[in-house]
Amino acid sequence: MKKSLIIPVLALSFSQPLFAADNADDGAWQLTVFAGQRTSTTLEDDKDDDDVSIDETVTEVDFLNDTSAGLILGWEYDNNGRYGELLFSHSATEFEFDNDVELDDMDVSVTYLHFGGSVPVSSGKVPIYVSAGIGIAHLAPGDDSLDTETRPSANLGVGARFNFNENFALRLDARGYGTFFDSDGYIFCSGDTCRIRTSSNVWFQADFTAGLTYTF
Repeated sequence: MKKSLIIPVLALSFSQPLFAADNADDGAWQLTVFAGQRTSTTLEDDKDDDDVSIDETVTEVDFLNDTSAGLILGWEYDNNGRYGELLFSHSATEFEFDNDVELDDMDVSVTYLHFGGSVPVSSGKVPIYVSAGIGIAHLAPGDDSLDTETRPSANLGVGARFNFNENFALRLDARGYGTFFDSDGYIFCSGDTCRIRTSSNVWFQADFTAGLTYTF
């Protein structure tokens, strides 16, 4: 339980730029367009759960590694290189199950929308920064028998910027996401039916991305 709280607590501390922005002088804004690769952990099954109806399947849920893409809007809130950030990140991938779950469409999209910020931890020609945020994760299966899931989530990452000039830079990020599920294990319910049950309370994904940042 304590481990599951590490990411949101750190993310909350980085989200302070949201509340400090009104008191800051007019600073630079940044828009980053990025793309990369996303990998995921498994949503574990609950082999000890005997309370399973005939319409439900207790199964591990895997997500294929796939590309991701998104936008980051940042605003400078002090003269120390710290930025508040609004992050949008999206990927389209597919389910994999360890049991014979029959779906007409195995596609699923995973989208994050997070508020947070970035803090520089080293200076020089290649500034290194740590970033974090909190928000929501939206999982949208392509199969009509599965409902969408919108859950609280947080992220924590590290990155570097390679400046081309005053306005453009290459931004590299490695970012981990944690998404929090209910302890009852029901996911992707549709109406009164929950097709899939797992035992995972926290689900992790990681993005490795490269982006072009424009400062204005």
